[in-house]
Amino acid sequence: MRLRQRALRGLAAGAAATSLMLVLAGCVGGAEDDGPTGPNGYDLGGTIGEVNAWVDVSETTSALDVILERSGESQPVGVCLGSGGTVCVLGDVATEPYVVFMGPAGENVATITWYGAPIEMTRLEGVPLELNQVFVAVPPPGDPAAISYSFSVADASGAVIYTQ
Repeated sequence: MRLRQRALRGLAAGAAATSLMLVLAGCVGGAEDDGPTGPNGYDLGGTIGEVNAWVDVSETTSALDVILERSGESQPVGVCLGSGGTVCVLGDVATEPYVVFMGPAGENVATITWYGAPIEMTRLEGVPLELNQVFVAVPPPGDPAAISYSFSVADASGAVIYTQ
């Protein structure tokens, strides 16, 4: 009988300790950078819809490496590695395309013309302005057999400084 009482007291004490830990954990604030965790060495450059865009800049070559991924999925939407002028069309063009464009250095604005329709691209953060910049867009689905796009980049004054 005494053993059973001790066991019940032990269970009750364990449950109380667990409850206290949960209450205290709810009172403690998290770190400021709580959020998605990307691949080792990559910084979150931005979120485009439900997709996280992770960026890594090579310290030796300044090459850019971009990974697009949805939180909780084991496979990335796509990966793009390159430098100025590199274009990667990721995902399925017919259902959910993503376009990564590595444009000129500076605080510029990039526009993709996708099947004749202009779409402003999102410039990712985390790339020093003196290096080629990374822009991402989520255009509407298109015909993969007749893919059509071009780019223009404007500086802060609105003057076009680059086309492709």
